[in-house]
Amino acid sequence: MRTKIFLGCLLAATLASTSCSDFLTEDPKGKLTPSNYFVSQDALDASIYSLYTKVNGTQAFTNMMYPQWQGDDMTANPGSNKQAVAELDAFSANNNNKGVQDAWSRHYLVIKAANLILANAGETPVSEDEINIALGQAHFWRAYSYYYLVRLFGPLPLVTSPEELSNDMTLSSVEEVYKLIVDDLTAAEGMLPTGYSTAPRNHDGVDAYVTKQAVQSTLAAVYMSMAGYPLNKTEYYAQAAAKAKEVIDRENEYGFYLDSDWSHVYSMGHNYNKETVLGIDYSPVVDWATDSQLSSCNRFESLGDGGWGDAWGEIAFWKRFPEGPRKNAVYAPKITFQEGTTITRAVDWWALNDDGTPVVAEYHPMFTVFSTNCDPGSTNVELAQPYDYMQPNYTGMCNGHRHRVIRYSEVLLWYAESAARSGAGDLSLARQCLKRVRERAANDPQNVTLGDGSVVNIDNMTAEQLAEACYIEHGWEVAGYWVAMVTRRSDEFRMNELKKNFDFRVANPGVEVVPGIVAKEGVAVTRTTWEGDNSIYIPYPDTEVEKNPNLNRDLMK
Repeated sequence: MRTKIFLGCLLAATLASTSCSDFLTEDPKGKLTPSNYFVSQDALDASIYSLYTKVNGTQAFTNMMYPQWQGDDMTANPGSNKQAVAELDAFSANNNNKGVQDAWSRHYLVIKAANLILANAGETPVSEDEINIALGQAHFWRAYSYYYLVRLFGPLPLVTSPEELSNDMTLSSVEEVYKLIVDDLTAAEGMLPTGYSTAPRNHDGVDAYVTKQAVQSTLAAVYMSMAGYPLNKTEYYAQAAAKAKEVIDRENEYGFYLDSDWSHVYSMGHNYNKETVLGIDYSPVVDWATDSQLSSCNRFESLGDGGWGDAWGEIAFWKRFPEGPRKNAVYAPKITFQEGTTITRAVDWWALNDDGTPVVAEYHPMFTVFSTNCDPGSTNVELAQPYDYMQPNYTGMCNGHRHRVIRYSEVLLWYAESAARSGAGDLSLARQCLKRVRERAANDPQNVTLGDGSVVNIDNMTAEQLAEACYIEHGWEVAGYWVAMVTRRSDEFRMNELKKNFDFRVANPGVEVVPGIVAKEGVAVTRTTWEGDNSIYIPYPDTEVEKNPNLNRDLMK
C-alpha cells in the first residue's frame, strides 16, 4: 500500500476502524454534531476530510462547471447528450438544467460542511494552532464556494450556520456576498501557515491543505472581481496588486516557479508541482467520490477511443491564440484516430473529405488539457508523462489529476494587470511579469496583439495597453481549463464582455481557418435578444425556486 495519503479518502488515516468506502457512503440518518465529533484531534481532522470530500465534489465531473462554457474559449457538442452544456454555451439555460442545479447544490454542500466546522471546531480540546488550521480551511472553502456562486447567480442566500437552506431566506446582494467572501479570506489569511510538513496536509512535495499564500492569491482574484462588473469598485485593483505582490515578493521562500516547458503545466508526469499555488487533490485509484473523472473529456466522441467530448475549442479564439508551445499543449496540433493502442490517422481538425464533408465530425479545435497517454500495451494503463498527441490515449474515465485551481503564472498576471489598472504598482515589475509568462508560451514573446489588432512591444506599452495585454494573456493561460478559479468566462464577466460573446455567437460569422477553408460554430444561439443580467447570470435552480419564492432577482431591484 502506498504511503502517501490523498484528500477525500483520508479518514482511515486517522480513524483506523473506518474504511474509505464507509466514510464516503453518506448516512442520511446521522450528521456531525459537537457532542459526537468535536472531541479530539482525530475527530477534528475527520471534519476537515469531510469538508475536502465536498470540495472534491465541486469539480470531480463536468456538470458543476458547465456555466464556464459561456466564455469565448469553449463550446459544446450541439447534439449527442450535451444539451445541458449547449444551453449554457448559448446563454439559454433553463432552470432545470443539470449544470445549473449541480453548480448550486455542490457548492452549498461545501458551505454546509464549512459552517459545521466554523460553528464547533473552536471547542475541540486541541492546541490553538490546530484549531486555527481547521477554521482556516473552513473559512477559505466557504469563501471559495460563495465566490464561484456569486459570479454565476448574482444575489444569493447567505448561509452562515450549519443549518440547511431554509425556505424563507431572502437574497443578499452581490456586494453583501463579497463582504462575506473577503471577511472569510481575511480570517483564513490570519490563521493559516505558509506550509505543512506531514501527510495528508503535505504530500509529494506540495501542500494539499490551503496555505496563507494561497489565500493571498485568492484575495487578489476576489479584489479584481470587485473592481469589475457588477460592483465596478475600481479602487480594489490597488488592493489586488498589493495582495499578489505579497506572494511574488516571497516567491523563492514559497518555492513557486513557472514550468520551463509548457507541456508540463497540466501533465500527469508533473502532477505535484510548485507552479500550482492552490490545487484540489484527487485519488489515483478508482473511486467515484474522490477521482477526477475528466481524463477522457477532451477527446472527441468520433475518434474511436472512448472520448466524450464535453468541451470543444471555439474557432475564433483558437484562431487568435498566439502560436507557440502553449498553443501546442492546450490544443491537439493534429486530430488522431485510434484503434486499440494504435494511432491510425492524424489530420487537421478542419480537413475535408473529397466530397466536402469533414474528416473529423466535430469540426472544431480539440483541447488536450485533461488528456493523458496510455501504455503501448493497454489503453487502461495511464502513463505519467507530458501528453503527446501522437501517442495512444488512455481511455479510463478516472485518474488522479491534480486540479490546478490557481497557478503562479496567474498571480504574476493578476499583479501586472491590477498594477497597470490602478496606477499603484510597479509597471517595470508588471512588464517583467508579463514577459515571464510569455517567454515559455509564445513564439514571439515580446510583441502582443491587442483587441484592436495592433501589435505592441511590451516595453513600449502604456499602462492601459499593459492592462489589456495581461487580461488577454490570462485568457490564453487558462483556455479550456474550466476548473480554474478564474476561467476565461470569469475574466469576461469581470470586464462585462459576455454580451460580446453573445453577439458574436448570434451572428456566427465564418472564420477563415486557413486560406479557402471557412468554419462556423456548431451550437446555434436561439434566444437572440440580450436580456442584461438575466442573460449574464444563470437562473436559480427550479428545485430551489419551488421551495423558496425569494429566489427572484427582481426582488433585489
